[in-house]
Order: sequence, then structure tokens, then C-alpha cells
Amino acid sequence: MAESKKPKTTIKTEDVRIRRSPKYLQFLLTGGVVGFVLALIVGFSIPEEQRTAEPIITYLIAYFAGGGAALALTLGVVLDRIFLARAKTAKATKLEA
Repeated sequence: MAESKKPKTTIKTEDVRIRRSPKYLQFLLTGGVVGFVLALIVGFSIPEEQRTAEPIITYLIAYFAGGGAALALTLGVVLDRIFLARAKTAKATKLEA
């Protein structure tokens, strides 16, 4: 009879940091969409007699969407720094065969 050999398992304990991290793409897209909607509201609230022949709504969309995306991305970075400061350290056990 052949005896089956079991691989030796080793246990390692490491310290790991647990923290929350924002997803920047979602912040960027949300800020852009909010800026786009805000530009539409502002553009269509201008009275007809005060509008110019220039397509002002496209400029508003470009500036508001870009500004909203930039502000939302800045908020994401600030939240990332706050969550980094609140990170906790825990012990993790790793089994290796």
C-alpha cells in the first residue's frame, strides 16, 4: 500500500489595512451628468427675447459638464483622503500549501 503524502501547510499572519475607497469614474460621470442637466435647465430658462443667435446652450453644456465633473472628482479625492485617515489595521491569516 502506498501512503499518500499531504502537502505541508504553512500559516502566515500579516497586518493589513482596511479602508473604503471611492470609485473615481463614477464620481466623474455623475458630476458630468449633473452639470449637463444643470446646463439644460439654465439654458432653457433664459427668456426668448434675451437669447442671442449664437448657440449658447452648447457652451453652457460644455462648461457646466466639465465643471461638474471636476468638482465631483475633487470631492472623490477629498473623500479618499478622509477614508485613508480612518483606515483600520487588522491581522490576516494566510494559508499556503
